[in-house]
Amino acid sequence: MKLAVFAMVLILPAVVSAESGTQHISNCEGSLIQGGDAACGLLGTSYSTYDPKDCTVVCKDGQRPKLPKGVCLNGKVTCTSDVEQELEDWNLQNQEDYIGAH
Repeated sequence: MKLAVFAMVLILPAVVSAESGTQHISNCEGSLIQGGDAACGLLGTSYSTYDPKDCTVVCKDGQRPKLPKGVCLNGKVTCTSDVEQELEDWNLQNQEDYIGAH
């Protein structure tokens, strides 16, 4: 499992920055998805989506870990440089916590 998380950390940025296809994932969304998956993984479940109005990650079993303070504003996640850094830090911390727990 550690290898899968490590692979995600290495591979997702390459996928995010790839110019092929019409869908673009922002750095904020990439960190949100990765960090959310690790946060849900720590709770024994997996990532489903996120709720910017509630400022939470939504896990497949219904648990809702909080996103970092200041990331959501007026029911949205606006990817400013500060929000991007906050989500990146949150993602890395969740990844470290997940790897340490498994």
